[in-house]
Amino acid sequence: MSKIPEKIEILFEVKDVIGRNIRTTKNYWQKITGFKHPELKFGVKEVKSTLSGPDETRVSVTDASILLYSKRIEKGDILIIAVKVLNGEGFIVTVYQTKIYKKKGRLIWQKNKRR
Repeated sequence: MSKIPEKIEILFEVKDVIGRNIRTTKNYWQKITGFKHPELKFGVKEVKSTLSGPDETRVSVTDASILLYSKRIEKGDILIIAVKVLNGEGFIVTVYQTKIYKKKGRLIWQKNKRR
């Protein structure tokens, strides 16, 4: 007996700072927040904001098809979103927060810093 595939429900899709469509499903978001990073204190609003307006975007040092979007959300907390890009579109691999972000990988986009 074959298993009937689950209906894929898109939780959100947003254009990133470069113009690519980035998405995640409801089931995968639950996996991220329930199992991979249950300590995550930020939600969909902050993730969408980071993708569309990050402080910077870098290419992963281990996989050139992974982009890392980072943004300081609160004093001391930086939100990092890893996105796999295939055929010009992307999907979220993981989301986590950190106090210290080791900036590795080639910088491909950076927010203008005005003084």
